[in-house]
Amino acid sequence: MWSAFLFSIRLYGKLCWQSLTHSGRLTPPGFRQRLLRLLLFLLMLPVLLLHWLGFLLDEILFRGYRRVTVRQPLFVLGVPRSGTTFLHRTLGADDGLFTTVSTWEVMLAPSITQRLFWRLLARIDRLLGAPGARLIGYLEKCLFRGMEGVHDVSLQAAEEDYLLLLPLMSCFILFLPFTESGYIWSLSRLDWQMPESDRQRIMDFYRACLQKHLYVHGQEKCYLAKNAAFASWILTLQRTFPDARLVVCMREPEQAVPSLIGSLLPGARFFDLDLTGGYLPERLVRMMQDSYHHLLSSWRADWELIQMHELRADPGQCVARIYHRFDLPLTAGYRRKLAVLLDEASHYATRTRPIDPAPGDSRTYFRQRFPWYYEFLNV
Repeated sequence: MWSAFLFSIRLYGKLCWQSLTHSGRLTPPGFRQRLLRLLLFLLMLPVLLLHWLGFLLDEILFRGYRRVTVRQPLFVLGVPRSGTTFLHRTLGADDGLFTTVSTWEVMLAPSITQRLFWRLLARIDRLLGAPGARLIGYLEKCLFRGMEGVHDVSLQAAEEDYLLLLPLMSCFILFLPFTESGYIWSLSRLDWQMPESDRQRIMDFYRACLQKHLYVHGQEKCYLAKNAAFASWILTLQRTFPDARLVVCMREPEQAVPSLIGSLLPGARFFDLDLTGGYLPERLVRMMQDSYHHLLSSWRADWELIQMHELRADPGQCVARIYHRFDLPLTAGYRRKLAVLLDEASHYATRTRPIDPAPGDSRTYFRQRFPWYYEFLNV
């Protein structure tokens, strides 16, 4: 843990300096952006240190987590904007079978110590009539309003567990404030571009996070993870968790790529990044090319493929297919929950405004740049 902490702090300092001084190839930030970034980085540091204090206390108070075995986890991954969030939250509703991280856990309590601390505060708050819960609910609506219809966020909702890697500064979403960092971009090509020592450090940390989650929520549960950012991690994940079960979500590149770029618009505006031209959109397209190529060229027969159009047309059948493929019990209680969830989903409409990077004929552009997808599906 000590070496991981030192790595995280050194990397944090390097990334902040690089972002503020502009040692990369992107447009240098202006004074306002430098000031905003500096304030953000100053806020990040105490949060980072609190997380590592929690990890230290885990090693003192809850060392038993190390004996927890992560058995047959189920990973929902694929290319970004291919339905992974919807599928993950739908499967996560089967809380008798699965356990998955929630937003408040990945953001506020990645350690066992922090989770127990916040649970204790919540218990006290309920005894007082829940004034804290009402305040948090109000703040939640204000803070996450801009994400509605793009990536709906709620503190209690199931969330992407790659955010657990934020204390290690190894979460790809950090490319927004640290766009110049080669290390951050290598996270999008982890299987082949990340040095073995860094890859091992990340996976050791990630495995420990999963063990801590099961230590708190029950070792008998099946751990459910969702990470669209793990498209390039798929072989490393299988080496780390040999008995893992994988569901891979796919979507037509001409739909997924513009949707991804459009979904990043709120964050890009905050950090004064241009998504309509220049260097960044092309870099994101290349990242998506690598994701499609890596997933399809590494394909194994024991992975379950879920296409976005299938998920839209009949999500219930897609869920049933996953349960059948991995021999999971589909209980009557979950069937009732599923019916309610699917009815709610039928009224959902995305608010993401796609940004198409194609300079001309979109169909030709995507078929030329993503041939593996069309060849794999013979379309």
